[in-house]
Amino acid sequence: MRDDQRNYAIVGAFVIAMTAGLVVWIAILAGRTGATDDYHLHFANVMGLSDGTQVFYEGYPIGMIEEIRPTFREGRPVFRLDVSVQRGWRIPEDSVATITASGLLSAVVVNVRAGASETPLEPGSEISSVEASDLFAAMSSVAEDVGELIEVSLKPMLAALGEGGPEIIADLEAFTAKLNETMARMDGFLSEDNARRVEDTLENLESTSVSFAAVSGELEQTRMRVDELLDAVNGMVEENRRPVGQAALDLHYSLEAVSQRIEAIAYHLEVTTRNMNEFSRQIRENPSVIIRGRASGDEAD
Repeated sequence: MRDDQRNYAIVGAFVIAMTAGLVVWIAILAGRTGATDDYHLHFANVMGLSDGTQVFYEGYPIGMIEEIRPTFREGRPVFRLDVSVQRGWRIPEDSVATITASGLLSAVVVNVRAGASETPLEPGSEISSVEASDLFAAMSSVAEDVGELIEVSLKPMLAALGEGGPEIIADLEAFTAKLNETMARMDGFLSEDNARRVEDTLENLESTSVSFAAVSGELEQTRMRVDELLDAVNGMVEENRRPVGQAALDLHYSLEAVSQRIEAIAYHLEVTTRNMNEFSRQIRENPSVIIRGRASGDEAD
């Protein structure tokens, strides 16, 4: 009997502890634990927000929405959000609140982007807010634009392609046939025999380049020898410049002397030529003149 009572007591204590833990866990999730500071902010559109929606500070949960009330500002309807934040949480006065969602399927929350000011907001003051762009409205607008594009441009283009489809197919077939013919020629061009010929040609080019390199080396040596020869000739000319100049000067003097006496030389050459003619005539007429000399009778004549 005592064991049963003890078991009942243990089970009851366990149930009470689990219930208390569940209550604490729910309270923590709801953000209602501990002392809080009150702030408020205004939005023109509170789609997806409700009492109890979490408030984040740069993605970190700091509180929740206590109440949403419609009001008017400058003749326009706006919504006042009263929020509670953890007591002592420092919010710079230039911080900005936005309505955001971390994903397409995530819940909508209020996120406060931290400012750079050193002055914190006083509890009970207003947090500046910025209206968030409506992602679904933008997607709807994009969908409408895409639909209009399909109706206006894509469908007429597809219809035109459908009308010209046979011609396009015929052109594609002709192009394919020409491409196949070209590929066949390329296969013939790249046959094993042609590949071997190309390889032989490359080897010949390589050997030619080697020979050309050798010839270039020999030409370089020949050029060096020609340079040496030209240097030698130049040195020879430099060494014999004065003798050659003197010889040219003497030749000039000699030619000048010959030109001055050319008439007398020509006259004597002419007399000598006449005597030789006369001598040759006498010998032809009387060869014995060479032995006997001129006859007395001839002298008389």
